[in-house]
Amino acid sequence: MSRFPSPGSLGPPPPGFGEERRSLALSYGLWCLTLVGVCGIHRIYNRKPVSGLIWLFTFGLCGIGQLVDLLLIPDMVARANRQLQPSSGAAPALPPIDRQLLRLARQVGERGFTINDALIELDLPPHCDITTLQREIETLLQLNLLDVGNDERGRVVYREP
Repeated sequence: MSRFPSPGSLGPPPPGFGEERRSLALSYGLWCLTLVGVCGIHRIYNRKPVSGLIWLFTFGLCGIGQLVDLLLIPDMVARANRQLQPSSGAAPALPPIDRQLLRLARQVGERGFTINDALIELDLPPHCDITTLQREIETLLQLNLLDVGNDERGRVVYREP
């Protein structure tokens, strides 16, 4: 019996494995391995394993590819990091609730807004309920970014100070 597990028994990589952002400085540092004869490691690091192996076995396309990569590394890092972002088919990110509240306060002006107005007007994430909204309003009040008062009907309204 072997002490080492067979490759098939290892299973899939854990979630998040290899999904960290790539660093420009580390990419240039890996490029510097060229000086000791190891080429292409920066490409493998930036999620280009096939061209990285080609660079490794051809000494960076006889050094020409390695020199060109000095200019291409920033774009390689940007592309590698862009792969981590959700595709354009995903729903766009909603602005933070506090910013939406401040926009609403500015939009309604002196008449102010009620919590009901906020619930109707804001694009709230699915997990957000009225207590989350009240907590955000309280935070903005403490930071003096909102002011609380009453309208002519006696309702509690929030305004921009």
